[in-house]
Amino acid sequence: MNFSTPEAAEAAFYTAFETRNLDAMMAVWVDDDSIACIHPMAAPLDGRAAVAAGWHSMFEAAGQFRVQVEIAHEIREATQVLRIVREYLVIGQETEPRPPILATNLYRKEGESWHMVLHHASPLQIGGTPPARMPPVVLH
Repeated sequence: MNFSTPEAAEAAFYTAFETRNLDAMMAVWVDDDSIACIHPMAAPLDGRAAVAAGWHSMFEAAGQFRVQVEIAHEIREATQVLRIVREYLVIGQETEPRPPILATNLYRKEGESWHMVLHHASPLQIGGTPPARMPPVVLH
């Protein structure tokens, strides 16, 4: 499948996520083992087989997903685009979105088509006390 822009690839990614369509999900990703995916609070998945297995497990675990995506930041180069987004997920029969997840999506242009190389999602801490910062280490 060809995606004319990174935004088209991202829209297809989130549509596949919501519809739990593994074939459509994997069509968004670059077709080689350079890809990686990190789901919230989980170990990295490296390569197509591991990424596909991770999405398959996620799709099997929840009956339904709805995702709203809001762009937080973007870095655009000629052949790579990095998009940081806030994901608001409603899972199963829930009526309200869960706390936001911050995701980094990296897309690479290959020929005339854009495809995902990396998806890294982490819970976004809102409110509360920020972690204490360690004093800088003096090296000399």
